[in-house]
Amino acid sequence: MWQDPIVEEIHQYREAHAKKFNYDMWAIYEDLKAKEKQYELEGWRLVSRCPAKTPEAEQPPSVLPVENQAN
Repeated sequence: MWQDPIVEEIHQYREAHAKKFNYDMWAIYEDLKAKEKQYELEGWRLVSRCPAKTPEAEQPPSVLPVENQAN
């Protein structure tokens, strides 16, 4: 199977980063948030990956009654 060298490099970076923090997810999260804050202080513009909330998105989904079907 063909492997993308860019994807492989990302996997190696992620593995090294996780190993640096002994695979502690909370420590990894805190490190990434600290880096994010540092980038903001340096003037980088970070874009949220979360979609913008719309009034429709804040509404709970409709619950439709299930009709009884005789088999």
